[in-house]
Amino acid sequence: MALPRSENSPSPARHPSSMRFFVATLCAAVALGFASGCESHRSAHSEPSTDDGQNLDRLEARRLGEAGAPLPPRAEVIALVQKVADAAAHEGAGARAAQLYAISARLAERIWRIEGHDEDAARALDLYKSAAVDPKLAGACESARAAASLAGERAHDAAITYAELYRVERRFAAAAPKASPPQACLQGIGADLLLLASFRPAQSVLDSIDQALEGEGTVGIDPVDSGARLAGGPSRLVRVDVWPGDDAARVVVSLDQPASYRVADEVASGGSSAQTFVDLDGVDLGAGSHELAESGILRGVHAEATRTGSRVVLDLPGHAWRHVFAMPEPFRIIIDVARRPPGAQTHAPREVARVVIDPGHGGRDTGAVGPTGIVEKDVTLDIAHRAAGVLLAQGLEILLTRDDDRFVALEERAARANAFSADLFVSIHCNASEGKARHGVETYVLDASRDEIAARVAARENEMTPTASAELAQMLGGLRLADQSRHSTQFAHLLQRSATTAIRMRYGEASEGGVHFAGFYVLVGARMPSALFETSYISNPVEEQRLGSVEYRQLLADAVVNAIRAYREGR
Repeated sequence: MALPRSENSPSPARHPSSMRFFVATLCAAVALGFASGCESHRSAHSEPSTDDGQNLDRLEARRLGEAGAPLPPRAEVIALVQKVADAAAHEGAGARAAQLYAISARLAERIWRIEGHDEDAARALDLYKSAAVDPKLAGACESARAAASLAGERAHDAAITYAELYRVERRFAAAAPKASPPQACLQGIGADLLLLASFRPAQSVLDSIDQALEGEGTVGIDPVDSGARLAGGPSRLVRVDVWPGDDAARVVVSLDQPASYRVADEVASGGSSAQTFVDLDGVDLGAGSHELAESGILRGVHAEATRTGSRVVLDLPGHAWRHVFAMPEPFRIIIDVARRPPGAQTHAPREVARVVIDPGHGGRDTGAVGPTGIVEKDVTLDIAHRAAGVLLAQGLEILLTRDDDRFVALEERAARANAFSADLFVSIHCNASEGKARHGVETYVLDASRDEIAARVAARENEMTPTASAELAQMLGGLRLADQSRHSTQFAHLLQRSATTAIRMRYGEASEGGVHFAGFYVLVGARMPSALFETSYISNPVEEQRLGSVEYRQLLADAVVNAIRAYREGR
């Protein structure tokens, strides 16, 4: 089936398979209203009636969001998107806020299609999701559908499109008795899923989506993209943790149970300052101070009570890239901000001079334990120390995410790498399986996984149930950047080859586990090429014995060093 491609669609990087081309054309068609049932996406958002001073901005944003309308300079378009989004945030909730979010989302999506800046796609996704929070409102289904299509197109992955559309269909169909969502939207989603049938994800992924929706106290809140509120009383803000840096920072908002949230930005006239708001609907602010004075890109962070719950505010020195997502078990909202989008270069690629080595686990988190009692956290720290010593002697700057036996939260590890302005990030682990026979070396790159074994490894390292980790894996597909993924994959192959070659030369055999893709939380948000190195299976008696020896640990450390050297030399 031939699908039309809009002249406003960006030119994505070429992909070797026709599947990638099909993904891009199908998602563009769905998002722009060419696929069956998509016309309702453009017409369902009736024009809000208002006489206030923001009326002209809203009308202009709506006009410019239509295909074919000539656009003013980029700076004016972005400013208009922000104005309408700010007006929506000021409204807080309700039909008018949802309509304003949808209008600003369509304009952000259109500028992405014309110019191809990933930050515009990310902004459009956030705005569409804000427009779709309440399934009772007219147009919410269409906004959720647009977000699902855009997420897949942005990632160049039809499986992500399918999973997100499946989530939307199940969510709004379940809400039908209460909200009576437009049947045209659901019928259109059904048609989209038929077109994407060849790219349907594993049933376990779809089952995890159903389980998450069934477990919600309030039907219709997406548990990954906007948080899911559980029954049993309001959520409470437990704490706010901040890892600041000059160019990037991470803020983690921890709640005692899931809750829905909305994100908005406000840039001062002239761009000299800005704020990012995360509104937590129905969340109690809790006791204690949440005022955090910071430096670098963060001028300050504070939490305050609002009429709908609580709000976390980030004060920034000007417009910044940001990405906000939620993590389950326990529920946290992660806010990443930076002066530039991940992978963006203001100059030619620099020499690899700073490397972060992340010894997995630590402190109360022992990691896997072998048959004779060898502990993963001890092995990984020793290998990291050995590799760091050699790299320091070669003139590189090295940061260990932990230098001794202490617990470091997963979200803190990538944040430390970003604050260090690292050029490479390698997380070191020992693999494990329920059976003792499995063995070999494996290396992982951040991405959505279609490999059930890789998904189980990710669930263990993420310290999550398989269901929660599967949800995370689907969300991670939208965080992948083509250029950064390419460099991470290149480094992962060098690391895998270096380790297996060294083991084969010393022991005469080595099980080539290969390079895999999975949703490892420790890699999320890293602004540099990154890989997770599963050195060997500590659950295997032979490999556990090797991991317990100084000789084998030094061999693995040298493999890390050699891979970094090869990457620096452009091999």
